[in-house]
Amino acid sequence: MPAIITHHLFGEDASRRLPAKISFSEEELLAFLLGNQGPDPFYFCFTASPAAIQTCHTFAETMHNSSIVDALLVAKDAASHLPSDDQAVGKAFVLGLVAHYLLDSEAHAFILAQENDICNAGVGLEDAHDQVHALIESDLDTWMLWSARQQTIADAPAWADLARTERIGRAAGAIFSQVAWQAFGMRLTPERYEGCLRDYEMVYRAIDPTGNPRGRMIAGAERLGTQYSRLDALSHASEPIEHCPAANLDCRPWIDPLTGETKTTSFPDIFYDSLDLWPDLAETFVKGDREGLVRAMRRSYYGEPLAD
Repeated sequence: MPAIITHHLFGEDASRRLPAKISFSEEELLAFLLGNQGPDPFYFCFTASPAAIQTCHTFAETMHNSSIVDALLVAKDAASHLPSDDQAVGKAFVLGLVAHYLLDSEAHAFILAQENDICNAGVGLEDAHDQVHALIESDLDTWMLWSARQQTIADAPAWADLARTERIGRAAGAIFSQVAWQAFGMRLTPERYEGCLRDYEMVYRAIDPTGNPRGRMIAGAERLGTQYSRLDALSHASEPIEHCPAANLDCRPWIDPLTGETKTTSFPDIFYDSLDLWPDLAETFVKGDREGLVRAMRRSYYGEPLAD
C-alpha cells in the first residue's frame, strides 16, 4: 500500500474530483486529507500501554482485511451522530477513509510484486519483506512529491501531512472508536487515535531525512533485535528522486501476485486510474448505496479478493 506522502497527494487530487454537490471548507478539506491516511496511524502507536499498543495494531490490521463496506458505513453513520458542530468535519474525514481504501486496494499488488521479486532474488533479503516493502513505498513517496510538486521533504515534510485541528482529532477519534466496537467488537477509546497521530508524527520527525543522526541511532537500536531496520526503510531521502525504478515508468511486465495476471502498468498509471474511479465511488458512498459499495469494494485494502 502507498505511504504517507503518496496518500496525501492522492487526497489533494481526489478533493478536486468530488461530485458536484460536495464542497469543503478549509477545515473540512484538512479532515478529508487526514482521512486519506486511513487506519495507518494505528500501526505506529508506541507510547501507550502494551495492551493498548496491541489493540491499535490489531485494529489497523483488521480494518485493512475484513468487513470493508460495513466498517466504512459504520463510520459514515457515526459521523452523522457526532455533535452538530463536529458533523461536517467528521463526514469529510470518513470520505477521506474511502479514498484511502481505493488507492490501497488498487496499488498494493504493484508494490507487493516488486517486494516479492527483490526478496526472492537470492541476494540475502528473504527475511526482509517488511523492510523492502517500506523502502519501495518511501522511494515512491519521494519521487511522487518531486514529480507532482517539484518539492522534497525539506519543503513538505511527511509529518506535516497529519495536520489537524482539535475538532478534527476529536471527531475522527470518536468515529474510529465506534467502528472498532460496532464492526469488530474491539474496545478503542476515542482519545487513542490522537495518541497514534502524535506517535506517527514523532516517528517521521525522528527518521526523516534518511541518514540523519537521530534516525541512525533509532535504526541502530532497531537492528539489535533484527538484521534490518524498518524505520530506516520508511525514511525519506532529502534529495529529489527524478528516476524511480520502483515506479516502473518504462512499463516492464510484472506479475500480479494476487491474480497471476501479467501487467505492464506503471505506478502513475495506477495512481491516475484510481483517481478516475474516485468520483463514482465517492457518490456511491455518499448515497449510502450498500449494494453499489459491495460491487465496488470486492477487495481488501491489500488488494486481496474478499469472500462474498
